[in-house]
Amino acid sequence: MAKAKVKTASSDDAPNKKSKLWLIVLLSVLVTAGAAAGVYYFLLADDAPSEEVTEQAPPPPPPTPVFVELKPFTVNLGDNSGRMLYVGISLRVESAEAQTHMLEHMPEVRNRILLVLTSQDSKELATLEGKRQLASTISQAFDQPFEGAGQPITVSDVLFTDFIVQ
Repeated sequence: MAKAKVKTASSDDAPNKKSKLWLIVLLSVLVTAGAAAGVYYFLLADDAPSEEVTEQAPPPPPPTPVFVELKPFTVNLGDNSGRMLYVGISLRVESAEAQTHMLEHMPEVRNRILLVLTSQDSKELATLEGKRQLASTISQAFDQPFEGAGQPITVSDVLFTDFIVQ
């Protein structure tokens, strides 16, 4: 009987030793992982930019657009269809100085636009692409400087405020 008790006691100790061994291994893995995470955090925390550096002043607002509004044009189209074009145009220029310069040369501005408008085809103007092409052609009409002026005026956009083909 004594032998039976010894066998029972030794068989109970074996699972207990295995669970203690697994508990020790698990705790050592957790401690090692925690230490590694702590070292990683403290080493990279110094490399991160401070709050003062990341806070930047907001970018300045974009400049206010400068427009030159023209009186509406009524022209006969150049496709011999007898159709007329009534169009209102506003030109976006780069600065107030360019706006003043354009207003001083308004007869020449209107002449350049009239020459472009009278050469248009009514079928092309009926499409969106035709209108975009017209705006591009009007913008290119200002690539040459005005009489007596050294620099051409940059027209960044041509906006149609009225557009009727009749």
